[in-house]
Amino acid sequence: MTDRRRSEDYKQVSGYVPVELARSFKSICAHIGLSQSDALEEMLYEWVTKKGGPDFSLGEEAAPKTVADVVRVNMTKLKHCGVKNLQAIAKGEVLPTPGDFAIITSTLAIPEEERKMIWQQTFKISVENDFNSVKLYKESGGIKEGECEYS
Repeated sequence: MTDRRRSEDYKQVSGYVPVELARSFKSICAHIGLSQSDALEEMLYEWVTKKGGPDFSLGEEAAPKTVADVVRVNMTKLKHCGVKNLQAIAKGEVLPTPGDFAIITSTLAIPEEERKMIWQQTFKISVENDFNSVKLYKESGGIKEGECEYS
């Protein structure tokens, strides 16, 4: 897990709110098991988008291209999904395993067609399938990379 205080990817934001609002916020975070930082990050993404800043949502016009995009945009929703290297995946430093990809896309309820597009953009492959096998081809030139048969 990233130490946000020492990370160059994070910046502290602070302010003053009414006492009752602060108490309710802290209580709800504790009740649902979400850190205050994660809750604030989620709210700030929504607020910035609503006020005309960059669109951090998964709307049609801002559909993610790779799994790194998906994780980066939805980090707070994915914190407790069980995938370990979320920060590294979000930065594009590592690729998710097929199992982690399934967990991420299921947690976010991403439709199957969008999952396929994200998978293809992430791994830069096209997938051709039939009832007996799945054939993987490199994106550049359609060079055959491998074939897996299953019974």
